[in-house]
Amino acid sequence: MEDIRYKEYTKEESRIYDSAMEKLNKSIAQGLNFNDAVSRLDIADEELKRFITDDFLKIFIAQLHYEKGLPLKDVASAMSIPYERVMEAHKAMLQDVQITSIAEYHKGLSKGQA
Repeated sequence: MEDIRYKEYTKEESRIYDSAMEKLNKSIAQGLNFNDAVSRLDIADEELKRFITDDFLKIFIAQLHYEKGLPLKDVASAMSIPYERVMEAHKAMLQDVQITSIAEYHKGLSKGQA
């Protein structure tokens, strides 16, 4: 499994994150594609911007693929991004779920809930 890094946000970063997510959602709702929506974000910290856009992409994939049943190739088309990028994000999303599930399982074991 790849080395996955999780971001711990400060209060200011959380505010920036929430604002950026809202802006991305509005931009997509207005008909912009993913890259155009991302280009509208004014975030000086490039690492934070990458974390935000990666999270948004995962959320959008979950909405279109898992909630609406759209095939991943159609998700890529709808977002006007390469299929490979969607597949990479999808893989990372599944790894996130796996890591979180294992961590929660171990928390349950330590509390005697397994």
